[in-house]
Parts: sequence; structure tokens; C-alpha cells
Amino acid sequence: MSLVVTVYAPGGIVMAADSRMSVLRSEEREEDNNKIKLQHQLVLSDNAYKVVELRKVGVGISLYDAGIINNQPVDSHVHRFEEEALTADDDVLTTADKFLDYFGSNFPKVGVGFHLAGYRQEDRTSVPYVLVGHTLREQEPKRVNSSDDGRIQYGITRAGDTQVANRLIDPKQLPLFNAMPVQDAVDYSLHLIRTTIDTMRFEPRFPSVGGPIDVLVVTPDGVRWVQRKELTGG
Repeated sequence: MSLVVTVYAPGGIVMAADSRMSVLRSEEREEDNNKIKLQHQLVLSDNAYKVVELRKVGVGISLYDAGIINNQPVDSHVHRFEEEALTADDDVLTTADKFLDYFGSNFPKVGVGFHLAGYRQEDRTSVPYVLVGHTLREQEPKRVNSSDDGRIQYGITRAGDTQVANRLIDPKQLPLFNAMPVQDAVDYSLHLIRTTIDTMRFEPRFPSVGGPIDVLVVTPDGVRWVQRKELTGG
């Protein structure tokens, strides 16, 4: 499981995620001549990359649900998708379509949820797009930062294990996203994920969210990392 949070404010789009990779392990035991199937959820790593920068197109993508595909981390398949399927002529909309086609063709039975964010030039204006989708849903990605009449909206979307985050977000006391500076959007996304990790420490259930928090900011000028775990040596 994961927690991915995307906050879209006037100055930019903030994409954040935790780093915990967990697996479901099954085993059979025999008790009193009866076979019992047991399932255990295990933490495999706290160093997974769930936010990926697609440099060719200046787009960010956050991933949840399947963390491993064909015994490889899901982000490695996203990088391969970028190399094989994307060109400099693609934008945030065509990237979303190609992403679904690529994963649907190569991994038709694997469920990968995603947030995809970037800017698109329309009438000489950089227009923000925040799209959400899932590889197993037979529908186009949904744009969540636009009203029915096409006006840009600002706010937040989240996915994965959102139980704690949903407790922290009171629909009657939402932040003023329309007036939120990008730094506050970064701090808010960090707050939701960090508090989720801290809360799970004390709750009697599997801690599905954990590890370092990666944060990517997408603006009309491109994408840049605010924080990202780096390789270190002992």
C-alpha cells in the first residue's frame, strides 16, 4: 500500500508519496488434518520510488497499488515506458493515454493507480492538468482540477491508504487552495503523509505507509525535486 498526495495551487502542482513497499505472502498450514491458508503482509523495503519525473515531457507521475511487476519495482517500468513510448512532442494528455496503453498491453492484469500532472500550452497560456486513473479501470483518466464548465480549480487529491489523511481533512475547514503559495502546498502534503506515518505507529494495524517522503513540484517552467531520497554508502 502507499499514500500519494497531489496538491494543486495557482503557483504549481505538488506531488508527494511515501516509500514503503509491502507484499502479501501466502502460506498453507495443516491443523487437525485441515489445510489453512494464511496471508501475511510484509514490509519489503522503505526505499521505493513512487513519484517519477518524466523528463521528456515535463510531467510528474505518482504511483500506488502494485509496487512490484514481474519482480521489478514499478518505477523501473515507468522509466522504460518513458524511453520506449514518449517523445518530445507529447504533453500531459497524450502521456496519460500512452501510459494506459503501455501498461494495458504489457501488464493487462496488473493494477497500477496513478496521478499525472503537468502543464499544456493552450492559446499561449500554460494550463495545469491533474489527471487520476487506474490501469484496470475501463475509462479515461479523469481531470480533477477542472470544473464542469472548464474553469481551473485548486485543491487536493489523494490515493492509497487514505484513512488517516481523510481524518485530517475536514471538508468544512479546507485550506484556501486558491490562495495557497507553493511552499504551503509542499508543507501540507508533507504534513498529511508524515502524520499518517506517525499515527500508524500507534494503531493496531499493519503500517502500510512509511519510509522517506519524496516531493516533486510541477510548474509551467518544468519539474523539480523539493526532496528525494538519494543513494548513500555505509
